[in-house]
Amino acid sequence: MPASHRMPGVSRRRFLQYGAAAAALAAGETLPLFHLRALADPGAPGRSAPKLGSWEDLYRQRWTWDRVVKGSHAWANCRSACEWDLYVRNGIVVREEQSAGYAQSETGVPDFNPRGCQKGASYTEVMYGPSRLTVPLKRVGPRGSGRWEKISWDQAIDEIAAKCIDIAARHGPDSMIQDLGPNFDQGATTVGRFKFLMKSGGSFSDMWAEIGDLNLGLALTFGFAHTGGTSDEWFLSDYLVVWMHNPAVTQMPDVHFLYEARYNGAELVVIDPQYTATAMHADQWLPIDTGADAALALCTARHIIDSGSADWDYVKEQTDLPLLVRLDTGAFLREADLVAGGNAQLMYFWDTRTQQEMLAPGTEGHPEPTLVLGELDPALEGNFGLRLHDGQEVRVAPVMALLREELEGWTLERTAATTGLAPEQIRAFAEGFARAKRPLILSSWGSNRFVHSDLMNRAKLLCLALKGAVGKRGAGIHSTGWFDLAGFGSQLQVEHEGLRGKLAMMAGVLSPSDLYGLAVDLVTKRKSPHLIPFEMARAGEGKILCRTAVSSQMYDHQGIAQDLEREAKRYDERSLASYHTEAREKGWEPVTAPPKMLFTGGANLLRRTNRGGKMLTDFWPSLELVVCTDVKWCFTAMHSDYVLPAAGWYEKVGIKYTISYVPYLHYCDAAVAPLGESKDEWEIHWLLTKRIEELARARELPAFDACGKRTVDWKELHQAYSNHGAYGAKDARKVTQAVLDASPSVGGVQVAELEQSGISKYVSTGDNTLPTATFNPDWHGEGVLSTLTLFTEHKSRWPTYTGRMQFYIDHPWFLAAREALPTHKPSPQAGGDYPFQMVSCHARWSIHSQWRDNPMMLRLQRGEPCMLLNPRDAAELGVEDGDFAEFFNDYGRIFMRVKHSTMVRPRVAYYFHAWEPQQFPGHESFKWLIPGIQKPLHMAGGDSQLRFGINHLQLGAFVQDTRVGIRALSPDAQGALYGAPA
Repeated sequence: MPASHRMPGVSRRRFLQYGAAAAALAAGETLPLFHLRALADPGAPGRSAPKLGSWEDLYRQRWTWDRVVKGSHAWANCRSACEWDLYVRNGIVVREEQSAGYAQSETGVPDFNPRGCQKGASYTEVMYGPSRLTVPLKRVGPRGSGRWEKISWDQAIDEIAAKCIDIAARHGPDSMIQDLGPNFDQGATTVGRFKFLMKSGGSFSDMWAEIGDLNLGLALTFGFAHTGGTSDEWFLSDYLVVWMHNPAVTQMPDVHFLYEARYNGAELVVIDPQYTATAMHADQWLPIDTGADAALALCTARHIIDSGSADWDYVKEQTDLPLLVRLDTGAFLREADLVAGGNAQLMYFWDTRTQQEMLAPGTEGHPEPTLVLGELDPALEGNFGLRLHDGQEVRVAPVMALLREELEGWTLERTAATTGLAPEQIRAFAEGFARAKRPLILSSWGSNRFVHSDLMNRAKLLCLALKGAVGKRGAGIHSTGWFDLAGFGSQLQVEHEGLRGKLAMMAGVLSPSDLYGLAVDLVTKRKSPHLIPFEMARAGEGKILCRTAVSSQMYDHQGIAQDLEREAKRYDERSLASYHTEAREKGWEPVTAPPKMLFTGGANLLRRTNRGGKMLTDFWPSLELVVCTDVKWCFTAMHSDYVLPAAGWYEKVGIKYTISYVPYLHYCDAAVAPLGESKDEWEIHWLLTKRIEELARARELPAFDACGKRTVDWKELHQAYSNHGAYGAKDARKVTQAVLDASPSVGGVQVAELEQSGISKYVSTGDNTLPTATFNPDWHGEGVLSTLTLFTEHKSRWPTYTGRMQFYIDHPWFLAAREALPTHKPSPQAGGDYPFQMVSCHARWSIHSQWRDNPMMLRLQRGEPCMLLNPRDAAELGVEDGDFAEFFNDYGRIFMRVKHSTMVRPRVAYYFHAWEPQQFPGHESFKWLIPGIQKPLHMAGGDSQLRFGINHLQLGAFVQDTRVGIRALSPDAQGALYGAPA
């Protein structure tokens, strides 16, 4: 090109770069996400640096910084909260380092220092990585085509707001859904997401059970699905049972307490089909057949009884095992059976002293909320005749008598045949458990992903209850408890500052009759003051929220109902559809309007959903608007309409969610400004509610009915969101302080203090509201935190309809399914009759998909998705290590590389979860093969714990029962996959 024709100051190479960028814009093709290098100012001065005299100077420069900021990884769905020092130079976080600011809980117990893992130590690699989002994008081609254009924030907010109004006007506000996680924090950014949804009248779609993190066995037995104290309590146990859990990989900052407990004399048992990183440190490893855990627990329970190791006084007081059951119906004997017009919530013991039935204290209908037995001595054996008020004569027996019959069949021989364990292994484990003074089971989120996980977990809890271990220091169960951060929930609801806002919030949840009942409860002491907040929150949620479960929505809208019906026939005699029909007619399974708007962020719904292909073909087209707000590119973003760049975890203030393993609140400071054009979620939703309100007023939009529960007026949406102007777009720090101010558990700590320390020790566990369920009113920040002492030491009733740990559920559905008592049922062949059971676990090298494409982490593993097979199976199939293989079942086929591993038992296909679909050939992951079967009993409704709730009892989707076949591929087929899109 002649020099006279060139643009001033632009080289030939620069001209070509401009031309390429312009062509991309015109065609609507994919643009680089980090920044457009081609559009950088060519006249900008280059960076300069002092000349380096030697390699030592270069090394010294690496270890210089401008300031150190306290931070953490608030949005990571990781149970291990950790404090980090963030080193900033020239406006860039150059590295992060572990900190050691944690004190011993008490003398003689190891401390928590230091905390962290390789993911946290490399978050800067994600923050500045190739998949980072920094500009708003709008889709200009079909969903998933990869054709985008960069737009301004003004355009993005204006168009999204207009579409929200148009869709809500036609379909109602509850046609807006927002997936609630699993990556979130408890600071201003998540307040922004959730408050926008709540004040809009949108639907809260709970994913706890859908992703398999909800302990439904615990919910049925205890009345809440999460519990557990601090991880230093592990050190106090003498018999640690890590059951369906792998803390050496998934809880790296805490696992040292297990090893230190061994030095302290404890015995460590790991029950897992695979030889995991935790199992290699165990005194006993029980490689149980996949899905046979309930059988082992039932045999152990029998041994505890037969060996005389049960704590019968504890059993009589704390469990439902003495309650009387009618042998003709299988239902509990209730006052309504014996007295015309009697209370159906009152139940009975058989008192051995008076030889007659006596009302059991503490049941849901009893005026006394205590479990104290006084002079009562409940029978645990025998059966007795009674005359009902209608003259009918019936026999009744204690639950314990029925349980003995169930346990009688679980001999060593039968258990060995069911579990694949040697009788000697079973005997050694059962004897150790029976002998232990402080048995403690670690059974966290990974223990909930079989369709019969509830039976497995109920059976584990039975063993602990027989030993009197629940609510005892150094014993019981850790299934991931929470500290209460009350201000987080209140900030979602308040619309005004000060007392006015608090009173209005209470009025929105409590009716005058509710307030009167609360006053009566407090004055008469008919309810424990520590249970009142729990029951208020459980009741109030249903009054103010449009709520449902993701699994219920997908049953209706993903096009999988017929497939799930076919699957259910493998494990239930009754039609799945008939369960759904009955549950909806009786109000047990809440459903909302068909989804038309999806706001997602930190959830990556398309990556994690089962049957991803059906999601794309059947559910996604029904959505008129999909907005993904995220820090980095993901599969869900690829198929969205708008992608909004969220500030990274070191670029916004936040509070790490309040898991109880470590008794410290973790604050995340903004170390640097948001990268590129990204904004924090509080600001994004502040801008969006402001524009929606402006458009609603201009159009004189009428108020909406939100799922029949309340009226929402979008003409006042921004006023409600901003507390009528009290909070501005840049006020995330102020909102975070408001969360802290309204949270008694943090003791009045200020953000300014946390900016210096990063952490602050809790001064109490706070109120017990779902998911918070520590129930220890005596812990005030000192000592190891044990849980559930409200029941075992203060003798308060449990939040179940029997008022006790409940092992017998007399709901008609449970009776018909023969699951009234804990029992063993084999894992059904989900996906068809194929020889391999496909089992997942959490990965060492990523937390969900956040680090899945991170080059540093990929270099520490195989670098792409792979399925682990036992070498004998692989040899039989003719699959070499590193080969691609075909995995198939009734729902299709996918291709993955195979890794030979002796840690995997035969006939298991074992994978580490959370790979993005675009990392597989054809963009189809293992999730394409998983039907996500449902257990209809989890829709059962009725009294107390048998009711739907967010973080409580709800319909789930279970993955670990999936079966697959495996085929080796020819060299030509292998070669073709190398060129497949990935």
